[in-house]
Amino acid sequence: MKRVVDVFKNRGRELVWTYVIHLQNDEGFHPGQLDFEVEALRLSQLDKRGTANELSAKARPNN
Repeated sequence: MKRVVDVFKNRGRELVWTYVIHLQNDEGFHPGQLDFEVEALRLSQLDKRGTANELSAKARPNN
């Protein structure tokens, strides 16, 4: 399952980066919106986009 997730600085005011997150789903794991947002924040930390306390993530709705 793939979702587009935007990462913001200053709690949603400045767009920092956009990730396309792909999480494998199987019979035991069905990812929700929060799973995608957490993964985007984890990747933001690895990519040094900002500190954890100044970033937030929001998954785009599926259309």
